[in-house]
Amino acid sequence: MTKNKLSIHDKAIFDAVLNTVSDGITVIGKDLKIIFQNKAIRKTYGSRIGEYCYAAYRGRNEPCEDCIILEVLKEGKPKKALRDIQLPNGDVLWVEFFSGPFKDENGKIIGAVEVVRDVTEQIRITKEYVTLRREMERQAQFENIITQSKKMKEIFRLIQRIAPTNSNILISGESGTGKELIAKAIVLNSIRKDKPFVTINCGAIPENLLESELFGHVKGSFTGAIKDHRGLIETAHGGTLFLDEVGEMSLSLQVKLLRFLQEGESRRVGDTKHNKFDVRLISATNRNLEDAVKDGIFREDFLFRLSVIPIDLPPLRERKEDIPLLANHLLQRLCDTHSRNVSGISSETLKKLMNYAWPGNVRELENVIEYALHLTNDNQAIQDAQLPPKFSSLSETLKMIKGFISIDEYTKQTILALQDEYTEEKISDILGISRKSLWEKRKRWGIPR
Repeated sequence: MTKNKLSIHDKAIFDAVLNTVSDGITVIGKDLKIIFQNKAIRKTYGSRIGEYCYAAYRGRNEPCEDCIILEVLKEGKPKKALRDIQLPNGDVLWVEFFSGPFKDENGKIIGAVEVVRDVTEQIRITKEYVTLRREMERQAQFENIITQSKKMKEIFRLIQRIAPTNSNILISGESGTGKELIAKAIVLNSIRKDKPFVTINCGAIPENLLESELFGHVKGSFTGAIKDHRGLIETAHGGTLFLDEVGEMSLSLQVKLLRFLQEGESRRVGDTKHNKFDVRLISATNRNLEDAVKDGIFREDFLFRLSVIPIDLPPLRERKEDIPLLANHLLQRLCDTHSRNVSGISSETLKKLMNYAWPGNVRELENVIEYALHLTNDNQAIQDAQLPPKFSSLSETLKMIKGFISIDEYTKQTILALQDEYTEEKISDILGISRKSLWEKRKRWGIPR
């Protein structure tokens, strides 16, 4: 057989092998464009030759945050990873990636070969599931905060830079996004980590008591002051004071706390003596404090002092890639708490969780998983039927969307589906409209509040 015929013969064998194996195989160039796909990959994604891999396979506009192809191209060494991915049809799978360098005849790296293997069922039915899942969590974890989100990882990088400083920090975000977890992560990475970390919820304490809690009081300063009382500022000396829901603080108390931030001095209620304290202040709010300043209920100079370094946490609906990881982590933790052995969450149910808007963020996700846990038998996976009733309303709304209804009809049906569970503000956020627009639509369609 001639050399040319042998080459053709070898290529035919090579192509036959690649197209027979059940694993997906892709060859990707140094520019991250797809050079080759075998039959298994084409069956799932179609022919995507010439497209960027992150756009073709993940629907992204930029390379993935955890891309092992980039590591292979940079280091020239094989890499292995376990990921949860969402397919074009919405199914969520656990997948093993095996990537290695693709070299020319001179040994120069010109791309990478990636083999993709679906291990969803193996993980669910073997004892390795728990080990692998916890390893995934460890890789995606920063001081007990679990994420794969690019936005959150940018915040982690910011925390690592600013944690060792003494600058005041303001953490903004919707309820349930984990503002206190971020505050704790800052403290644990700071030089004050072994000093007091004192917290107070400004919205949970009446105004007349909040001043005493913060600054302390002397005996006889008011009715009921039967002995001297140290304030939280004094208690936090040398450490950190965390003011949760700082947007609920009254204007008069803002003025008094502003003086402490400017001078570093504090005076107990009823006392004439000022004392200096070294306290770093971290504050958190679910309100837009700039709007509160415009409304005259929050002092601008106080806001400037609080937000030397602002951190804005994204809501869960803006980091949906975290939902499978968080849901499984919360399920494992709740199983341990309640001595249960629910095996996991079905792919269809994970898809439904990813399609939900989560107005209550991670806290709401935890409540949903706990609800489903109690309705699921041991050694079974959570299914749609075990989710709270509100998800049935969501399914009906999604069915209407797939039927190509008008935007007005979609808006109308969404309002009807959500109004029993959510406030006007939350419904407005989900629809992306103002509360005034929501009110006008209700009036036009005759939908009562």
